[in-house]
Amino acid sequence: MPLAISLIAASFISAFFLATFSQSTTQYWVATIDLQSGHQISTGDLSLVDMDLAASSMIYLPKDLDPLGQVVIKNIVAGEVMSVNSVSSTAKTMASSAVPLSIRSVDLAAGIYVGALVDIYWVIDSLNGESPQEPILILGSVPIISADVKNKNFGTDAAITVSVEQTQVLRLLSATTMGRLVVISSNV
Repeated sequence: MPLAISLIAASFISAFFLATFSQSTTQYWVATIDLQSGHQISTGDLSLVDMDLAASSMIYLPKDLDPLGQVVIKNIVAGEVMSVNSVSSTAKTMASSAVPLSIRSVDLAAGIYVGALVDIYWVIDSLNGESPQEPILILGSVPIISADVKNKNFGTDAAITVSVEQTQVLRLLSATTMGRLVVISSNV
């Protein structure tokens, strides 16, 4: 009887130790909000979650690789585990700005939504018999971060905000001073 009791106790103790030491979870960074390409990661954008990613653990950001201050280089949805390839430490060259634009309703492609990639063209209308100029591509594959197109049905201007690399903001704003901007959906 004492031998049976000690064997049962030993089996419970060994099961406890096996369960405790076989748990190989690590903390990984997970997005708490949707992050657009060009966003510089700040406090509150990410949280740590315990996970066991086994062989694929090398492609995700563990706790010891702190991504604060780095720049997101691909769109990330809330709840997505941050991969090593989704952030860059070259924040100065990749940081982007939110640029608001007022676009005539007829110059905005139908079906525009937040997160869509658009091309922005600069069109100069010919006046007084001047020869027409070719439209110029200002920026290609620019993500929309907000779109207020409710007034589009009434023929008024639509307001959109696009995420533009900081080096391209001046180029885009210069195009708004003369002529008009036409926003075309990149992937239909």
